[in-house]
Amino acid sequence: MMRAIIIAAALVVAAPAHAQSDVDPARLAVAQQIVEQVMPPGQRDAMIDAIVRPTVANVREAFSQSPDLKSLLAKKLGAQQVLERFVDSQMEASIALTKASLPSLLDAMARAYARRFSTEQLADISAFFRTPSGRAYVAQSATMMSDPDVQAAQRAMMMKSLEGMQERIADFVADLRRTEGERK
Repeated sequence: MMRAIIIAAALVVAAPAHAQSDVDPARLAVAQQIVEQVMPPGQRDAMIDAIVRPTVANVREAFSQSPDLKSLLAKKLGAQQVLERFVDSQMEASIALTKASLPSLLDAMARAYARRFSTEQLADISAFFRTPSGRAYVAQSATMMSDPDVQAAQRAMMMKSLEGMQERIADFVADLRRTEGERK
């Protein structure tokens, strides 16, 4: 589910404005039904929370396991609390932005579905989401990020990405400092 949202967001950013309007209205109508089925309006806020909060919990856990970050936090009194406040504020900002952006994102998803699938395929997809299995998928898909296996895999990926982060940031800052002149 989150992957579909991310892919749709990327398509919105990458697609030229004129491409967003050339969608067959019949296909778009069915695609909009699918979006409503996959992200029922009354459940959207809870679905966003169910996706974002476990992901941020994994980030928090990865931070707590990072030797580089542990070392940095141990050197400064109150640094852990500053990090916690920062992560909390970023999570809340991310949730708020996602909720505020959702209408345009869902419209983009419907347009993307309408461009990629025929009317018959869209009808089949919609029919699936009306089945008990389809409804079960919708009910459970947002909670996949909190599954222990998914969390463990995500945590391992984050730990790997944090390795040597201080050095990469230092190199980045050094590169920035080496740039010449000021923009006018």
